[in-house]
Amino acid sequence: MSVGASLLDEPTPAAVADLATLAKRITDLEQRVRNLESGRPAQPPVASAPAAEDLPVLEIHSEVWCGPCQTLKADLAALGEAGVTVRWVRFSDRVPAMRWTGPDGKQVVQTGYTRGTIAAVLDRVKAAHVARAGKNL
Repeated sequence: MSVGASLLDEPTPAAVADLATLAKRITDLEQRVRNLESGRPAQPPVASAPAAEDLPVLEIHSEVWCGPCQTLKADLAALGEAGVTVRWVRFSDRVPAMRWTGPDGKQVVQTGYTRGTIAAVLDRVKAAHVARAGKNL
């Protein structure tokens, strides 16, 4: 699949909901209902693979006509598994733009991209996620 074709399949802002997280929540709720209906005591959640919400999220606004967006996408693909959930959003008026939640819980926005800097951005996203998790302990 070419990069252009994959960008055409990206969700619009209205369709950015994380389906994996929603599906996991529905499954957990259905199990709780079955337990309640059968009279079984509530079971503690089973530890499984991390849900999408357990990973830091980096939202990237991009467009097919945006050269820096294509560079960013290629650099991100070259990194492989980054330990960050990346959500691609189309139809942004400022591209490329990246958004994540900072260590203080406020949104951080970065507009523009320079080749080879995505690893540093991912490090900032992960560090903010760890800092927020530490505050919640």
